[in-house]
Amino acid sequence: MLAGALAGAPRAASGQSPSADPAARVEARRTDATIRLDGVPDEPVWLAADSVTDFRQREPREGEEASERTVVRILATERGLYFAFWCYDRDPASIRRTQLRRDPDLDADDFVAILIDAQFDRRSAYAFAVNPNGSMTDVEVLNQDDENENWDAVWDARARVTPFGWTAEILFPWQMLRYRIAGREWGLNLGRIIRRKQEEVLWRGWLRQQGFYFQQVQGTMEVPDQLPRRRPFEGRPYIAGGVQGDTRTYLPSGTDSITAPGGDSLRFGFDGKLAVGQTLTLDLTLNTDFAQVEADQQVVNLTRFPVFFPEKREFFLESSGTFDFGRPESNQLFHSRRIGLAPDGTVIPIVAGTRLTGRVGHERIGLLAVRTGGNEDALDVVGRVKHDIFSRGYVGAMGTLQGGPGVAGTRLAGGADFNVPTTVGRGQNLILGGWAMWSRDSAGAATPGSWYLVADYPNDWSDDFISIMRVDSGFDPALGFVRQDGIWRLNSAVRFSPRPHRWGIRRLFFTVFYAETFWKTSGGLDHAQYNVQPLGAEFESGDEIEFNLYHIDDVPADSFDIAGVPVPPGSYGYDRGEVAFQFSQKRPVSGGMEVSFGEFYGGDAISVGYEASARVAPHVIAGVEGSVDWGTLPAGPFTAQVHRLRFDYASSPRLNTTLFLQWDSESDRMAVNARLHWIPRPGVDAYLVWNSAWPTGLDSGVPWRQPLRSGLIGKFVYYFRV
Repeated sequence: MLAGALAGAPRAASGQSPSADPAARVEARRTDATIRLDGVPDEPVWLAADSVTDFRQREPREGEEASERTVVRILATERGLYFAFWCYDRDPASIRRTQLRRDPDLDADDFVAILIDAQFDRRSAYAFAVNPNGSMTDVEVLNQDDENENWDAVWDARARVTPFGWTAEILFPWQMLRYRIAGREWGLNLGRIIRRKQEEVLWRGWLRQQGFYFQQVQGTMEVPDQLPRRRPFEGRPYIAGGVQGDTRTYLPSGTDSITAPGGDSLRFGFDGKLAVGQTLTLDLTLNTDFAQVEADQQVVNLTRFPVFFPEKREFFLESSGTFDFGRPESNQLFHSRRIGLAPDGTVIPIVAGTRLTGRVGHERIGLLAVRTGGNEDALDVVGRVKHDIFSRGYVGAMGTLQGGPGVAGTRLAGGADFNVPTTVGRGQNLILGGWAMWSRDSAGAATPGSWYLVADYPNDWSDDFISIMRVDSGFDPALGFVRQDGIWRLNSAVRFSPRPHRWGIRRLFFTVFYAETFWKTSGGLDHAQYNVQPLGAEFESGDEIEFNLYHIDDVPADSFDIAGVPVPPGSYGYDRGEVAFQFSQKRPVSGGMEVSFGEFYGGDAISVGYEASARVAPHVIAGVEGSVDWGTLPAGPFTAQVHRLRFDYASSPRLNTTLFLQWDSESDRMAVNARLHWIPRPGVDAYLVWNSAWPTGLDSGVPWRQPLRSGLIGKFVYYFRV
């Protein structure tokens, strides 16, 4: 998505106050002229607007002028804020434009990008990108190191390839942008990717230790005074109906039984946004439905620890960064999948929910309350606050509560955290951070806790860090995710990345030392991993290759299975090697492979991960990915496999289809998720979704006519503002 394509290098913020650059200003000129959004900015009023032309390379030649000219102009109209791009190119036939659908992976294409900090706080923003086909993607910038790429805004864009390059027109309705009515200055950054050259050019933040999201040096956009006030309410009512087949279970012989009868359904619901202030938004949801959400990826777990699955539901994705607390995918005080989903993925109905997010002075706040129904019948509440310190840092706190008739007692959790980015030496980034949190199941119960401290040095030439974490036994926040409790975790790394710019090599990577060790709080080693990378390289073409050596220690206290083969408790130490390569996605056919080999829990194993994709510009993308693990353990051999196939066809950025097939050896099940998505106009969506799954390990073969489960669902979402 946009992060990997335009902001992949370290982006930590300076702790110093930003200084204004008078050259980094542009006016969004007010006009009453009518702008036709067709990708061709040929209205005469464009010629009278301010121009931004000073783009410099961040890659491959830091600070040099862009190899191709880019011009950007901005207009403010009654409808909203218009941007026009003129992307000149001396070789228009080489412009990469393989994507056409909404929210594409732009690692394969040319594109332009806009960052808007409408609150002018240099701490949060929204970023948008458009490729030469008019394909659109957007992200919520949470901070300079993180983004929410699943956030979707109501905006529109068109683009055209021309004899001199390509052009784009983009419209941001005022209603979409959260801004201060009295403020005439907004933060702004602009960027462009020229894919065949692997060239990234930016208006501001073009130093390698900065980047597109480095808001310390963002430009300033002057907007007209007396901007339209946000309409106080946006509504998105929906209607969804479908047919569900019988749910079945199968014995290995092929004999089946119906565990739940099928039937048809018709549901109504509503999502809304209420502007309770210039910078505060209250979201409401009733009879929440997530029928259009893509299925989770099937995985084979070759460890003794639980698997983390990411959130995909829209209501929980917007402003999700406000509620981040803890170490992602390892020790989180709040993980929204604990609401409305059982541990096995079964849906728990969400009766109603509300979320208040935004900024009040120097505080960024979030409050989430959700009522679930069914057997759970619970009330889940999350509160979050971050107070600004220095130019980019914060100190914050969070609390969570789960209670209700379906919950035994009231479960509480809370904590405090801080993050302080600063600079050392000649503008090199240094981040200090940490948190402490606790959980309690009921009044009078014990309150086990967890804490974490980190010092991070994320820079272009060297990326180093050291951290320490403790998780008490029994620490289990009701709405969080804890991978393992009762441990101390020590983690550190020293990495260097020189840039020779010779022999076709853009950048080399060396991991001098990486160590992640887990010690039991009761004493003794639990598990550890040590890694060195003798060589890794990124080529000017965008291809990458790396070599890694690992030593792994594991001391499981209990037996566990790897692909059905038991591993008894004991002490294991083994060495492994890894070779990986990745071909640049700018090619019509691209892919990569990762091969790991060596000892494994008293035996040996080979693991092969692969991916490949083909793009028939601009309508079709087909891709396969997966992994195969072969091994021999003292208790016997094993094989574990996961394979996925995805096929995308888009007739326009507003009409696309996706077919997603997957199979894994652990569940011995093949699943299909097919989705048609039509956007009649921005904000209005229509979906048709088919889900089905079949057992594949039966003696009698695959029962194609009688799947484990299947369903066809149609959903229409309307959008209005009042």
